[in-house]
Amino acid sequence: MDPQLHQWLRANTGKVFGSPRKNVFGRNPQSFKIVKVDEESGCIRVAFRGGATLALPLYFWMFDRTLDYLRNSPDTAFPIGARLQPPYPRDSIEDEIWREPRLYSSPYKAAPHVLDILYYAGMVEFTYTRDRETGRKVQGAKYAPDTNIQPPECASSSEDPKQEFLSKHKDTIIEWAERNKYTIIRNRNSYSWKRFSRLECERSRNQVSREIILSRIRNNGALDLETLDRVMRWGFNREYPDRDPVKALQVTKKAFDHLDKGDIERAALTLLKVKGLGISRVSKILGLSDQENLCIYDSRVGYALRTLEYNGKKLFLIPPSQVRPGDVNISDAEWAQEYQRLIWAAEIMRDHMDSNGCTYRMADVEMALYMMGQ
Repeated sequence: MDPQLHQWLRANTGKVFGSPRKNVFGRNPQSFKIVKVDEESGCIRVAFRGGATLALPLYFWMFDRTLDYLRNSPDTAFPIGARLQPPYPRDSIEDEIWREPRLYSSPYKAAPHVLDILYYAGMVEFTYTRDRETGRKVQGAKYAPDTNIQPPECASSSEDPKQEFLSKHKDTIIEWAERNKYTIIRNRNSYSWKRFSRLECERSRNQVSREIILSRIRNNGALDLETLDRVMRWGFNREYPDRDPVKALQVTKKAFDHLDKGDIERAALTLLKVKGLGISRVSKILGLSDQENLCIYDSRVGYALRTLEYNGKKLFLIPPSQVRPGDVNISDAEWAQEYQRLIWAAEIMRDHMDSNGCTYRMADVEMALYMMGQ
């Protein structure tokens, strides 16, 4: 990694930055926080402000490829080319990051976030350029060493809902996880339902997760009706309620666009507007798309957390189900917010279990809670 960039990252870990693309291009990308510079695995972990989870890792080699590419033509502005998967625009920075030989098996959108960090490190500038094939005006970047950088936008707790939540509830959640850590381990190890074994249940769950990912690749980030039916049959032995295949693609594209920006609350609210979808169904669609960083929020998970209290009141609502009444008269907006908060809490539990020797994903925390909520 470039020494200037490496020094800047180490000096700014833990800080929150507004995306410089907002001022240049007039869009509203998420602010981001540099969570960790992992020297051992060679990656940078960032989280989006207002988001519930870590973004996909930004590897050192992504920065190396980007800088080499820009430095080789220092007077040229290249298209950013941000897309979820190939094909990427010709000569774009995203295309250069994922050129052969690929250094990671499954491409994902990385260029905008790599460039945001390089901007603040004083190494690139954003500008408009032209698409190499269509000639239309597109967002771009060029090499610009020693750029005069504006100070970072640092979030205060009043501006950052996640930080407010953590400041208020983190200690309570850690205490609950510590009291229940052996119960969490035992229940994760016994994950199953009906007559099926743990292995069968995990295989079935992972297959649905894989189908969601493949559908997103096929459909430019959206889920087709066939895949949505697969999720609903896995979770509820029913079909997806809206049988219009075009609407299915449209609404899931919108929801996953929010999710890809780290805005889980808006992603959930988008799907909750579909008649017949409650938070349990919505969280299965979203949660199974990324078991590393997301999870499901159903009645059993909510019931498992009934003893997690703050000032004598339970911290989370219990989604209703056919066998458990749960909390009623809750708006879609409130359920979406609850799902966001649940993810934040599950992150705390995951990290606590990791500190106790259990390398859990978010899905592993949820599976343990699912069994605890019987």
